[in-house]
Amino acid sequence: GIWYLVGSKTAEEFFAGYLVEQSLSVDNLFVFLLLFDYFKVPLGAQDRVLNWGIYGAIVMRATMIGLGAAALHQYRAILLVFAGILVYSSAKVLIPGADGDDEEEDMSENAIVKFSRNLIDSVDEFDGDRFFTMGVDGLKKATPLFICMIAVEISDVVFAVDSIPAVFGVTENPL
Repeated sequence: GIWYLVGSKTAEEFFAGYLVEQSLSVDNLFVFLLLFDYFKVPLGAQDRVLNWGIYGAIVMRATMIGLGAAALHQYRAILLVFAGILVYSSAKVLIPGADGDDEEEDMSENAIVKFSRNLIDSVDEFDGDRFFTMGVDGLKKATPLFICMIAVEISDVVFAVDSIPAVFGVTENPL
């Protein structure tokens, strides 16, 4: 498809960017599993969170790629900022104890989980695979399924902070 529409060079760059994104997205799965375990999301409802997570990821990544491409077009030196993000991310992974995560993280203390819980009024009980339910006070409130979805979306944004610069390291074409 891309090869015939825009040429071999762009198709090769797209494929290289795709491979970079794929390799960097594996750690997202582990975070999603931790979130599902923490929120006790029933197996049958996990696909709903993941589907909405994919939709959100597409929109957020496209926005971030567009903004990155615009910044790159306008300010060539932004590549140095992108490189700094990648060096910092690499150091956190390669240097033992650099990030202080030697022991398992208590998800109740996780900043993303705390932010998600404080973002919207919620109940502690699931209501099937619904994102919202009626609370005892008669007001519509989020279920843990919705709070988990927010945490998944925010996690994806955090992961995109290093994956988007990695793709721009391979190609400057926002396609």
